[in-house]
Amino acid sequence: MLLSISQFPLLGTGTYIDHQGAPNGPLLRSQLLPDICLNSQPPFTLEIGGIVDRRGVVPYTGVPVFRDTNTVWPFVDEDLPADPYKGGILTQSCESNRDSACAMGSSTVATATPSAAASPADLNANGLPSNAPWDALLNSQPPPPSRPLLLEPPSNKNCVLLDSPLFGIGSGGVLRVTLCAADLDEARSLHDQLAPISAIMAALTAATPIVKGHLVNRDCYWDVQCSTVDDRSAQERGIVPLTTAKGTLLKSRYGSIDMYLGPDETRADPAFRRVYNDCHFTYDKQSFWKMKEDHGIDSLLALHVSRLFVRDIHYASENMLSTGETSSAMSGQEHFKRFLGCSRQNICLYPPNKCTSSGWEVEFMSLEAQLTDAENAAFITFIVLLSRVIISYRLNLYLPISLMDQNMARSQKVNAAGEQLFFFRRDVFGGRDGKSNGSGRISKRANLTPSRNTRPTSAGAERGTRGMNCSGVYAKAEYVELSVDEILNGSEAFGVTGILNIIFTYLNTMRLEYDVEQALRRQLLLVKRRASGKLCTLATWMRNFVRTHPEYQNDSVVSQSINYDMLRAMNDIEEGRVAAPELLG
Repeated sequence: MLLSISQFPLLGTGTYIDHQGAPNGPLLRSQLLPDICLNSQPPFTLEIGGIVDRRGVVPYTGVPVFRDTNTVWPFVDEDLPADPYKGGILTQSCESNRDSACAMGSSTVATATPSAAASPADLNANGLPSNAPWDALLNSQPPPPSRPLLLEPPSNKNCVLLDSPLFGIGSGGVLRVTLCAADLDEARSLHDQLAPISAIMAALTAATPIVKGHLVNRDCYWDVQCSTVDDRSAQERGIVPLTTAKGTLLKSRYGSIDMYLGPDETRADPAFRRVYNDCHFTYDKQSFWKMKEDHGIDSLLALHVSRLFVRDIHYASENMLSTGETSSAMSGQEHFKRFLGCSRQNICLYPPNKCTSSGWEVEFMSLEAQLTDAENAAFITFIVLLSRVIISYRLNLYLPISLMDQNMARSQKVNAAGEQLFFFRRDVFGGRDGKSNGSGRISKRANLTPSRNTRPTSAGAERGTRGMNCSGVYAKAEYVELSVDEILNGSEAFGVTGILNIIFTYLNTMRLEYDVEQALRRQLLLVKRRASGKLCTLATWMRNFVRTHPEYQNDSVVSQSINYDMLRAMNDIEEGRVAAPELLG
C-alpha cells in the first residue's frame, strides 16, 4: 500500500516497523528514531548533522496533546527527559562554536518600519526618511520585539516530544507549487502577494492531527517542522549573551517570510507600503552593502538576500570548492542554491539557474500533501490560477507581516478552516492608486465557536452587519478578520469579493476549450466546497476516524490496530474502492 500522507502517524513510537533497528545511532543521534530511517546519501546525513552540530545539542520539539475525556492530565511524555541537555547525544557541548555564520563581517538588526518620529511628509516613495542616509537607518537598533522569544527548552508537560530534525526534514509532507515568472519584477510581485494567502491554504489543507501515536492539539505540521530543524545556537536564541554570534535570530531556518520584497526602487508601486514590513530580523551588513553599492541591487532585495548570510551553510560538496573561472561561477551559484535550500519560508524566491536555463521562480510552500491525486491537483490548480489572476488583475493582498504571522499560528489549530478567523485585506482591488481605500485600522471580532463538525451560517448575518455598501467600521477598515469561507467565497456583509469568485471571472476570459475549462472548474469546486465547510479537511477526517474507532479509549492514544485500520481505509479511498463523501464529495 502506497499512501500520500503528510507523516506516518506512529513515527517515533517504540517499534513501529519490522527490522527497525536500535535508536541512538551515530547519524541521527535520536532516542526515538533508528538510523535506518535516514537516507544514507551524504546530502541527507550532512544536513541532519549540520543542524545538530550547529545548535550544539539534539533539538527538542514539544507538540501539545489533544485533551480527550480520558486523557491523563497533566500529560507527560515518558519517552524522553524534559531537559534536552540531559537527554540525547550531545555534540561537543551545548554552546556550539559555529555561531558566526559567515566570514563576511558584522551583522545588525533591521526593521523596514520607519521611525515613529518620521512623519509621512518626511518619507520618500519607498517609505524611507528622505533626508536620512541608508547607513543611519539600517544601523539604528530597533526596540525589542513585542513578542517573547522561544528561549527555553520545551517542557514535556502536556506535550509529545520529538528529538530529531528528521521529524521535520523527512516528515511533514509539503505539496510544493513552483511558479515561473517572466522576470524579477513579476517574481517579486508573486512572492509578496502569495504570502498572505499561505496561512489560509495551510488551514484548508490541514492533514497532520496525529504525531508520534497521539492525537495532538493542532491539525497542521508547519510549526513542528520549523522547530525540528531549528539550528540556532544558544546565543542566537538569546539564552546566553552574544559573544561570537552575529545576532539574535527570531525565527528558525524554516518559517514564514521576514519581509516583503516590494517593487524595484526605480518603479513605484502605490500598493506597497514599507510599514507592512513590521518584523525585526538580523542581516549581514557587509553583504548588504556589497550588493547595494558594488552591484546596484536595490535595498529591499539586498536586505532579503543578506538575511541568508547570517546562517551557516550546512555542507558543501567537493565540486563546489573547485577552482577555475568557469567552475568558480558555477560553484558560486551552487553555494547560493545551498543557502536557499537550507532556509525555507512559506514563499521562496529562486534566481535563474545557469545549468537548467530556468528563469525566476517562486515556490509556494504551505500546502500539506493530500490523500488523493484529485485533491493535490485541485490545490495546485488553485495556486497556479491565483498567480495568473494576481498578475492580470494586479490584486493587492498586502498584509502586515505581524498579522500574517498571527494567521500562520491560527491556521494550525484544530479545525482552523471552520472555526478560526484570519486577518485579510477587505478590498483586494484597492490601493493601486496610492490610496489604501480604508482607514488602515484593523477590524477584529470574536472567533467562531460552532459545535463540533458543524459550520456557521453567514458570519455577517450572525453579527447583523449592514451588507456590502455599509458605512460602518467594516467599510472603513483596511483589514478585517474573516473565515476561510468568507476569504475564498466572498462575503456581502463585509464587502469581500472572494478569491475564488475572482478566479472564476478570470476563467471566463481565457477562452479555453470546453473540456479543459470544465475540468478546471471541477477542481476549483472542490476547493470551494472545502472552504464553505461542505467538505472536511483530511485532518478532520483522520481525527473523526480515530475518535469513533471501537478500540479508541478516549485517551488521545492511537494504537497500532487503530492506525492500521485507518491507513487501510485511507488506501481504499485513495484507490476508489470506498467513497468518502465528507472528504471528496
